[in-house]
Amino acid sequence: MRQHPTSTSTLATDEKIIRLIQGLHQMHHSPMKATHYQKLAAQLPYPSLEEINARFGSWTQLLERAGIIDATRLSSKEQLVLNRPAPVKRANRWTIEESVAFYVAQKGTNMTIRSYTELRDLHTEMMSANTIIRRFGTWKNALTHFHLTSNGIFSDQDCLEALKQAAETHGPLLTSQQYAKWARAHHAPSLTLLIERFSSWREALRRLDL
Repeated sequence: MRQHPTSTSTLATDEKIIRLIQGLHQMHHSPMKATHYQKLAAQLPYPSLEEINARFGSWTQLLERAGIIDATRLSSKEQLVLNRPAPVKRANRWTIEESVAFYVAQKGTNMTIRSYTELRDLHTEMMSANTIIRRFGTWKNALTHFHLTSNGIFSDQDCLEALKQAAETHGPLLTSQQYAKWARAHHAPSLTLLIERFSSWREALRRLDL
């Protein structure tokens, strides 16, 4: 019966690390990958993969020193697979409540989709605007739930006036895409704000006709 490798909490020499890897290899049918070793080292008192790379140059060089592989017989791709570390996990995602609270602390109680997304670009732990909309049905519902506003510095009349000016530029068949481009160029109320304010692009156009 094979025995589990001895605890290595006091490992301090290359020779002890080599013996550890040789012991671990006895329980595997093929050379252990660096990702597998990382998982073990996270739970047991083994040297980290970073320490091994610093001592031996790479995971495959340690395997070769331990007599487990002959690196000259491996292709570059095979060595890459053995050496590849586990991907770094992304920071824990905040809840919607935490994300909104962080926004309010940073920018105040006026929260548009655009201003929220701009802050999230800098803090990817925040929940996405799309996720918030899916949970509450609409952005307006989310704002109501958190007692926030997205009015910004533009009144309803400002929004309709901007829409009117864009229609004068592009004609009566103004599309939402045309308006969005025009608004950016003229620092006018955004398409997102119009939709938030009037519930839809079609309704905004209807309000303009009225």
